[in-house]
Amino acid sequence: MNKSITLMGRITSILSGILLVCAHSLNLGAGEQGSVFGSLLVFVAHLLLVFAFFGLYIQQGDRNGLLGFFAMLVGNIGNIIVTAIVFVEIAQASGENIHHVFTTPVTEPIYSFGPLLFVIGIILLGVSMIRAKVFPVFSGYLLVIGTIVFAVASVSGDIQKIVEVIGSLFTGAGFIAAGIKFKKFEAPCEFEYSSVKGR
Repeated sequence: MNKSITLMGRITSILSGILLVCAHSLNLGAGEQGSVFGSLLVFVAHLLLVFAFFGLYIQQGDRNGLLGFFAMLVGNIGNIIVTAIVFVEIAQASGENIHHVFTTPVTEPIYSFGPLLFVIGIILLGVSMIRAKVFPVFSGYLLVIGTIVFAVASVSGDIQKIVEVIGSLFTGAGFIAAGIKFKKFEAPCEFEYSSVKGR
């Protein structure tokens, strides 16, 4: 495995987990629209998750199976859409009227199904991590629980922000734990291989 890919997966997984927790904690006391800085941190966290998804997928290797493949594919598609949505929400937090952005015939289905794909992708990722056992099993459970809590937040009414913080704690901890446990890269010793081959 390429050393840079391992390092990328480790760093982006840990950073995205930390940023998710920090961002939703900042938005907790910022009203319905959230804070500009909190929304910006959510945006950066989702950008990093694109690389974290690939890093986690590559680290699990052959143990991914179809489940891990679909987790990476569906999760990344959903995550890219969510990143675009959060980008617009930064403008909303700044006081701009963005209502019509998500209500056109083209954007409304994307706005509706993008987050759903992300939720499905994270849950599949968590399950694949539990099954593959390359990462700590509890990190997969944390991702699944955190994602379900996030999904519940959308129907939580006045306590939505609180539920989102709880969900971010579980999800963030899952990504951080997985990032910490990335296997160290061990480069093959080409000199020894060449020496043996030449004998």
